[in-house]
Amino acid sequence: MKGLPAETDFVVIGAGVAGLRAAIELAAAGRVLVLAKKEVSESNPQSAPVTALSDEDEVILHLQDTLDAGDHLCNPEAVKILLEEGPPRIDELIAWGSHHGSKLVFGLESAHSRHRSLHSEGDSTGGDILRVLHAKANSLKHISVAPFCFSTGLLTDAGHITGISLIDDKGVPQEIACSAVLLATGGMGQIYRNTTNPDVATGDGVAMAFRADAEVGDLEFVQFHPTALYVKKVPRFLLSEALRTEGAHLRNFEMNRFMGKYHPMGELAPRDLVARAIVHEMEVSRAKDPFVYLDLTHLNTAKVRKRFPRTYAACMAHNIDITEDMIPVRPAAHFMIGGVRTNLDGKTNVNGLYAAGETAATGVHGANRLPSNSLLEGLVYGARTGKAMREGVKPVSRSSAQPKAAYSNGPVDTGMEEVIGQIQAVMESEVGIVRTRMGMQKAIKNLEQMAAKLAHPKTRRAHEAANLHLAALLVARSALAREESRGTHYRMDYPDHDDKKFLKHSVVRADKVVFVS
Repeated sequence: MKGLPAETDFVVIGAGVAGLRAAIELAAAGRVLVLAKKEVSESNPQSAPVTALSDEDEVILHLQDTLDAGDHLCNPEAVKILLEEGPPRIDELIAWGSHHGSKLVFGLESAHSRHRSLHSEGDSTGGDILRVLHAKANSLKHISVAPFCFSTGLLTDAGHITGISLIDDKGVPQEIACSAVLLATGGMGQIYRNTTNPDVATGDGVAMAFRADAEVGDLEFVQFHPTALYVKKVPRFLLSEALRTEGAHLRNFEMNRFMGKYHPMGELAPRDLVARAIVHEMEVSRAKDPFVYLDLTHLNTAKVRKRFPRTYAACMAHNIDITEDMIPVRPAAHFMIGGVRTNLDGKTNVNGLYAAGETAATGVHGANRLPSNSLLEGLVYGARTGKAMREGVKPVSRSSAQPKAAYSNGPVDTGMEEVIGQIQAVMESEVGIVRTRMGMQKAIKNLEQMAAKLAHPKTRRAHEAANLHLAALLVARSALAREESRGTHYRMDYPDHDDKKFLKHSVVRADKVVFVS
C-alpha cells in the first residue's frame, strides 16, 4: 500500500489468523487497516494443527476434553461457541482455499479422546490457513495490510478509543484515527529466554490495553510446550505433540525412558506434566546444557519423513536427522492462556477496543489449553469479534495530536537488548514452569528496579522492551497472587488446588490482582 491513511474505520493490530479473519468480516462495513510488525507470513505458528469435528466425533466429547484440560476454569459457554461455530469456519477455509474436494485428515493428539486434529500439507497447517486468509483478505478492496508497522499506543477520549499511534516502516511516528481497534497481536512468549514464539511476540497487545485501562486476566497461566528443539544460539523450534502421538520416546541423559514414572500415560500425558517431568530430569542430570532427548529412531523412516516434512527439514538444517539421531529438546514458553479480558464477542471494558485470539482472555482455555484449540479460537473468535465491531461502528473522530520526532526503526539498540535479556532471565528462572513465593517476589523486585530504564522509549526496540517489561510484571504479580496449583500454574509451596479461594479468574486492575467468578 502507498503510505498510511490519517484515518480509517477499523484498525486491526496483528495479521495472524484472528486478525485476518476479523478483517475479512469487517470489509463489508468500511475501510480496514491491518497492521503487521513484520511480513504477514511471520505472524503465526506454522506447524500447529487445528481442531475440528470429524464424522466420528461429537461436540459434547470435544467440549468435555477442553473442560478437562482447562482444569475446571473454562467458561463453558465460550467453549461451546468455539466448538459449535468451528465447523462452519473450517468449511469457509476449504471454500476459500485450494483444497476443494480433498479429504481432510484428522489426527489424534494428547488430551484428545478422538481423532479431531485437522492437518493439511503434512505439519504446516498453521501456515496453510494463514495463506488462505491472506489471499482472501487481499481479494477484498476495503482491506489494506501494512507490514513492518509497530503500534505504540491506543488513543482514547472520555473512555472511548479514537485511534492509535504507531511507528511506520520508515521509522516515522504517526497517529491514525478510527472508530474501533482490534488487538490480535498474539502472545508474549518473548518474556522468556526459551520460547517457541516468533520474535514479534512481545506482549504488545496486553501492554497497550493495560495502559489504556483495559482489564487483563489469567496471565499466570502460561503454557510451556514440553518439546522444543534445543540448539545453542538458535531460536527454539516447536516439535509437535504429534511426534509423541506417533510413538516418539523421551529419554534422559542416560538414554533411559522416564515418563512412565511420572504418569501412566507416559509420553502422552498432559503437556504441563510432561514439561515438569523434563525439568526434573534436567535438574537431576546437572548437565551444563540442560535438555533431554526425543527419540524417533525406532519408527518407520519413510513414514516419519512423509508425516513430518517441516520438522525433518528444520532439524536437518542443524545436522540432526530425526530418523537416525536423538533430538535434543527442552520445554519452552508456547502459549499465553490469559490476556485482555473480553466478553464472548471480543469486547473489552474500554469502548471501541476489542481483542481476539491469543491476545484475548475469554475463558475458553481455562487454566490449560487443549492442544490445537488455538487456531480454531482464532478463526471462531476472529469472526465473532469482526461481526461485533461491524455492528457497533461509529463515525471516526480525528485526533489533533501529531508527534513529529522521528524514531529509529532498526534492530540495533544494545542497551535495550541487555534489559530484555535481564527480563527473560529472571522470568525463566523464577516465573517459569515451577514457581515459589520467594522466587516470584525476587522476580517482581528485579523487574521493578528495571522500570527507570524503560520510562521513555525512543526506539521501536525500546517500546518492545517496555511492553515485555510490563507484560512480565503482570504475569509475575498474577502468579504470586494465585496461591494454589492449577493447570499450567504450578507452585511448589502450594502444590494442590484451592477451589474455595481460587476457582476464579484473576484480574489485574492498576497494581492490584483480584479474583472474580
